[in-house]
Amino acid sequence: MKSNHPAPARILLVNFNTYDQPYPVYPIGLAYIEGALRADGHSIEVWDVLPPGESLEQAAARFQPDFIGISMRNVDNAQAHNPRSFTGDLLACVAKLRAVSAAPLILGGSGFSLFPEEIHRLSGVEFGIVGEGETAIRRLVRTLRGGGGTLAEIGGLLFRNGDGATVRVPALKAELGFAGLPHHEPARLQAYANEGSPMGLQTQRGCPLKCCYCTYPLIEGQRSRFRSGEEVAAEMARMAAGGVRQVFFVDSVFNTSNRHVTEVCEAVLRAGVKLNWDCFLRPRQGLTRELLELMQRAGLTHIEFGSDSFSTPVLRRYGKSFDFEEIRRASELASELKIRYTHFIIFGGPGETPASMEETIARAAALPQALFFATIGMRVYPGTPLWHLVTRQRPADVAADYLLEPRFYLEPPLTVDGIHTRLKQVQQSASNWAVGDPPAAFVETLAKLRRRGKGVNMWEYVEIMQRLGTGLQGTRPAASANPDIRP
Repeated sequence: MKSNHPAPARILLVNFNTYDQPYPVYPIGLAYIEGALRADGHSIEVWDVLPPGESLEQAAARFQPDFIGISMRNVDNAQAHNPRSFTGDLLACVAKLRAVSAAPLILGGSGFSLFPEEIHRLSGVEFGIVGEGETAIRRLVRTLRGGGGTLAEIGGLLFRNGDGATVRVPALKAELGFAGLPHHEPARLQAYANEGSPMGLQTQRGCPLKCCYCTYPLIEGQRSRFRSGEEVAAEMARMAAGGVRQVFFVDSVFNTSNRHVTEVCEAVLRAGVKLNWDCFLRPRQGLTRELLELMQRAGLTHIEFGSDSFSTPVLRRYGKSFDFEEIRRASELASELKIRYTHFIIFGGPGETPASMEETIARAAALPQALFFATIGMRVYPGTPLWHLVTRQRPADVAADYLLEPRFYLEPPLTVDGIHTRLKQVQQSASNWAVGDPPAAFVETLAKLRRRGKGVNMWEYVEIMQRLGTGLQGTRPAASANPDIRP
């Protein structure tokens, strides 16, 4: 008779993400998976590209895991003129593991969740988990260890049936939400801090917003699920005790609910946590001076606004829930409070025209002390409103067409070269505009700053370096700001 309490397993978790612009991204998703598995008593080891150490093959051969979990954070770098797919990196990772271990491979992460069936078939891994993985991976390991249940009962799981076909189990709404605490290994925190990386922290999951290109609702669901303020403050305190200096709230936007913002900030203040943090914010009317002052007292030092355009008609086509007057007011408040802030702008999306571009450029000049990151075109991901727009025009397209060869939307008759030429003209007289990929000189300077411990908020250095003539002049245009690769 099989036991309902199977023996603990040895599980190796792998982060193969080497993309480090503007800095390496702390693997918060893997930290949640590790925390969930440790809570069940399993023996866990993490192989990460940071800190440098033994090779992946050496770690797997030494540890002799029963299962191996692989995190795929991004499928590509979302840059139209310099596209880089990370699928090849995944396949290389799988091949290395297959060479030294017979353990079943379990693939997950935000990148995998965008093309789950396609990547599952292409990689040949035994299992995949779409979306939130803590509950699913605990149930999967338990089932495979003889603890009861069937694969078909595990929400979000991909596996192969007897015929070798991929089966995807629908996510179970009752299982969505935070299912435990992330495990933050001090040595890993320090390794990322040494590279200038702010540590990621989630205060909520899910996104009810309607941005046409955004993948957050696909990965995390459309309903916001919040952690309590006390939970967030306690995690920040643990990070601060481990030497962390800067935290980034990786929520789709922090202020989906003003009540949640207030609860978190008041809990941080009550706990006496002294830790600086950044976040994504919506520049909506509800973002009042009082709320910003509260966030500032709780440690907010930098804001990243996903504004996307300063033309209200274009904002509507992009699916935004605010207009330029709200953007202007939020910018003025941040400036008055001396909170550093930046706006991400996407040129060339649905509804964009030469006139709307000029409107955005002109209005940007009126926003005090802002930094602008300009991108060209929108990366098209399956399931988004933008995907439905594109596939109505190209009904023969399927998701696999967009995986290995990243594809982008650009509103006719605009062209990448035409937009890029205009933005470079703007940049010549406005050092607070960043256009395109960082050149070698900037990347080299950034690395020096990291080694000197100047690691946080690297985008602050962009304007300084451009003003000094060592910035981003003459670089290639970048594609749309994909929320899945934001730091």
